[in-house]
Amino acid sequence: MIKAVLLDCYGTIVKESDDLIAAVAAEMIAKGSRSTRAELEGMWWEKFHARCTAAHGANFQTQKEIYPKVFAEMAKETGAEGVDAEKLKEKVIAFSVSSPMFADARRFFAHCSLPVYILSNIDRAEVCKLAAAHALPVAGIFTSEDAREYKPRRGIFEKGLRFFGLKASEAVYAGDSLVNDYYGAREAGIFSFWIDRTAAEPTQGVCALSALDLLPEAIARLGV
Repeated sequence: MIKAVLLDCYGTIVKESDDLIAAVAAEMIAKGSRSTRAELEGMWWEKFHARCTAAHGANFQTQKEIYPKVFAEMAKETGAEGVDAEKLKEKVIAFSVSSPMFADARRFFAHCSLPVYILSNIDRAEVCKLAAAHALPVAGIFTSEDAREYKPRRGIFEKGLRFFGLKASEAVYAGDSLVNDYYGAREAGIFSFWIDRTAAEPTQGVCALSALDLLPEAIARLGV
């Protein structure tokens, strides 16, 4: 029986930092970067995800520790001079505690009758501030900082379930990342939904929803 809904946060409940990263790229170009904005944006996500992938156990690093290292690498590799990586880190943190909420996420919370938990790749202080700022009616929060590892590693899901007092069969998970959220949760034995607001070409065998507020009905159709 499904007793709870576990949600990703950034890109699922609130907007991802795409506009901010675009602004960071523009700033690096203004400081002499030889790369285009699109190249810098791609470099950010590639380097950021690589560091998150490597950060687990004794090698764990919080996102606050990762941000300036990635910005410094980008500046060095592309020829941008005078980039203040710490200042850019603070901009990312400021965004992470104030990111605007999706309209369909508001509708989801208004109509979901099950307890809702957040399980997200983010530092704990930031997501807690964000949840308070939006008055999110969540029953609990578990983060990569708590788990000392990042999605899609199955450990973060398993630790999150234990933290919430749930079994994998008692929850569903939903998020906007096909790899981190959908496949990551499934690897941990949790039935998951991919929130694909782009209405991209359907992926074979994937349970995809075009909006988060469609999730309660989709759970009801599971019949469990």
